[in-house]
Amino acid sequence: MKNSDTGFTLALGGGGARGFAHVGVFHVLQDRGVPIRGIAGTSSGAVAGAGIALGFTYEEMRQRVMEFAGSPLARHPRLKALGGGGEEACLGLTDKLARLYCQGLLVKSIFLDDSLMGGDFFREMVDFFLPSVRLEDTYIPFAAVTTDVKSGQVVVLDKGDMRRAVLASCSVPGVAAPVRINGRYLVDGGASCLVPTPVARRLAPVPVMAINVDRQIGTQDLPGQSLEYYLRATEIQGYHLAEMLCNLAELVLRPALEDVHWADFSQSAWIMEQGAKAAEQAWDKIEAILKPQAPWWRRALGRGARRSS
Repeated sequence: MKNSDTGFTLALGGGGARGFAHVGVFHVLQDRGVPIRGIAGTSSGAVAGAGIALGFTYEEMRQRVMEFAGSPLARHPRLKALGGGGEEACLGLTDKLARLYCQGLLVKSIFLDDSLMGGDFFREMVDFFLPSVRLEDTYIPFAAVTTDVKSGQVVVLDKGDMRRAVLASCSVPGVAAPVRINGRYLVDGGASCLVPTPVARRLAPVPVMAINVDRQIGTQDLPGQSLEYYLRATEIQGYHLAEMLCNLAELVLRPALEDVHWADFSQSAWIMEQGAKAAEQAWDKIEAILKPQAPWWRRALGRGARRSS
């Protein structure tokens, strides 16, 4: 497996807290010696991918994830107001009042500000996980995928300040402010390329492993209002775009993350476990793809021999 012609490039999809599943997948790949030849990441996939590309071990990444999950940043009141936390029934009166207050601030931000969370939250999150280095200095070729909010184009960042590039890739439209890089206003790559398989394809001449951590599209609930119908339609569009992108990969992993909200960091350990399970369940397929093939001329001669027998 150490041959330079073997291994995978990784296309790591976005999904907020659900992106911690990438760390679990990496655990299995690292443990079993699967070469990683390149990494393209969108949003939380860019955070995880940058860590892998910098040479962090699984143990280092897991420790950092758990530290973040227990930090005040992961329990930011506005995250809970957005629907993260998964602990509504356990909230005391003071916490419930604080949530209602923050929800009121979010409503104000919808009409008066360019983002619900402002610029500090995502910047502090990226700074928590990644050092101040340049994208060119990674051990594994790495690209952060973003979207130009003015042109709508996919913008791939593989040079320059890593933190700023990953921040742009994580800047969920409406939740975080756009990031200005090289004169362009960039937002979350998930707006245009949720699972960046085309970008991963260009990084190395090896198969692509796509990891989609987005929610499943099925629901039992019918929208009740016009806005809910509109949001549901955009959700469906995003799902089908992601599926089309996944179909460009040799292998697709979809960790079973149920209905975990993108802003719910309380289940980080379980999310990583689900990522590892997805990789373990796909191990036979991974081995089959990595299995060395005979040269083309030998395979051609073999087919001719079978036909003549």
